[in-house]
Amino acid sequence: MTTLIETAPNSQDSAAPTPLEEQVEAYKRDGFIIIDDVLQGDELARVQAGFDRAQAVTRVDWEAGRAAGKGVSENGEYYASDTFHGRKYFDIYPLHLFEQDDACVEMITHPRLFPFLSATVGEDVQTATIQVRVLEPQTAEDAQEEGGYVNWHRDHRNDEAWRYTGRPLNTKVLVYLTDVGPDDGCTACVPGSHLWDHEPDHLEFKGMGGGESQPTKVRDQRDMSGMVAAEVKAGSAFLFNTRLWHTTLPNTGDRDRWAVLTLYCPFYQKQPGVTIEAAVALEASGKLNTPIRRQLFGLEPMTGANGYKRLAQHNGSDTDDRMFKGVRPAVMGEKVK
Repeated sequence: MTTLIETAPNSQDSAAPTPLEEQVEAYKRDGFIIIDDVLQGDELARVQAGFDRAQAVTRVDWEAGRAAGKGVSENGEYYASDTFHGRKYFDIYPLHLFEQDDACVEMITHPRLFPFLSATVGEDVQTATIQVRVLEPQTAEDAQEEGGYVNWHRDHRNDEAWRYTGRPLNTKVLVYLTDVGPDDGCTACVPGSHLWDHEPDHLEFKGMGGGESQPTKVRDQRDMSGMVAAEVKAGSAFLFNTRLWHTTLPNTGDRDRWAVLTLYCPFYQKQPGVTIEAAVALEASGKLNTPIRRQLFGLEPMTGANGYKRLAQHNGSDTDDRMFKGVRPAVMGEKVK
């Protein structure tokens, strides 16, 4: 016979979880979390002002390219202003934003983001890609025909390591600089889909219009079973596991959607050239002046289990890095010149 012995509760076991522990648990369960008010007040206003100055310059090249018929394929990407653009959006070269205001640099390494990133990606977390994106409003007719600018997808597929480490291969963070609701180009996702082995059918649902596959896309993005729309206000962040099924709903609002999308990765992943270029320039100007900034931009080796991390202090001239700058070989396997 089993006898239950009543014991005094352990204060440590009965302690309520910390906010960080609750975030991590929700992230493991759902594949995403929202952190409100990462930027607020004067800090938010400074980043918005810097973003506005940077986008005004890049917009000139984007509109000229679009007028010339560039970016009309399904993916619709073309290279200008040191980065890539599409039919319905354009990107700003990250350094062009960072040089506007120190608050723009702080956004990438923000203390309201770093504890969560360190707890999920790992203590040796660093930045990978950084995208500074303007999503233009589209007409209701265009939204009905093509959907938003990107289809249902997951960013990463072959990352079996997450099954064994219990950590995501990457976490992507979208810091919105404008309010976004269901009609403003917000991100939509399927909670828990980061745990699934199968992927969404990108040929069935609308999104990323144009191209030969457009006739097969007969279902609205909002028809995805279990979908939720991430409505956030300016200054807040949507953080997600890159295995999560997600899309961007059409922006049928009355203004551009502004967002900074940063992919965070563990030490062993190589940073793309544009991120390294930003790191080198920021280092030269004295803006990587805290340990966290130096870590996240890849300029300092970390202590601990992965203390042998390779430094990223070079000029970004590696041929591999050039692949991220629009310099691509004409034939697969051909060396980049």
